[in-house]
Amino acid sequence: MEGCDDGDSESGDGCSSTCEVETDCGYTCTGGTPTTGDECTSSCGDGYLAPDETCDDGNNNDGDGCSSICSIEQGWECSTPACDLTTCNPVCGDGFVVGDEQCDDQALDSDDGCSSTCVVECGFDCGTAEPSVCEFTCGEGYLASDEICDDGNSDDGDGCSSTCSEEPGYQCDAPIECGASACVQLTGDEMCGDGLTLGAEVEMVIFCDDGNNVGGDGCSPSCRVEGGYEYTGGTSN
Repeated sequence: MEGCDDGDSESGDGCSSTCEVETDCGYTCTGGTPTTGDECTSSCGDGYLAPDETCDDGNNNDGDGCSSICSIEQGWECSTPACDLTTCNPVCGDGFVVGDEQCDDQALDSDDGCSSTCVVECGFDCGTAEPSVCEFTCGEGYLASDEICDDGNSDDGDGCSSTCSEEPGYQCDAPIECGASACVQLTGDEMCGDGLTLGAEVEMVIFCDDGNNVGGDGCSPSCRVEGGYEYTGGTSN
């Protein structure tokens, strides 16, 4: 005896090709007369994907990737194993801040305020706009990627300037973790640009002193080894 007959021989629509109700996929079939086929339905939120659904995560909640009407929500990607619950995850880099994303600037780059995993980076505020717009404030005490230093104030003359640049005669460290910079004043025999890697230049991990305060030659004006260059040694105490 047939369990159902919906007028076709296709499976996956509630009534299988062998005329069995696909109950393992959440369907029920009703009706059916000598001239009309059975009508097979699966309810949104029952955890089974029906042909008229793009997802079904087993609930009727909005904001979790699969909406209350079983449609995939903007900013999410969803997958559904055969006759099983839909799983939805945020799409980082699409410009929509959803789920556990802290930001989404429509890019997968780090060091611009919003990381490649959509986490707000140290020193930045990404606001609530979509796509995210991330900005940093000099003097807030968090070293952002575009700052040389940030000592938590906007004062000049303390080593870290009001524009978050390292001032002449000082050396400012970069915190290992998100935090404020600490600046020390160099003594006469530790000055950057004298050609000697001495004292605080060693302690503050400056790494180089090529005898000038010119950038772009491997050793920066603040005595840091520049990108693309390798320190090859020098005089130290």
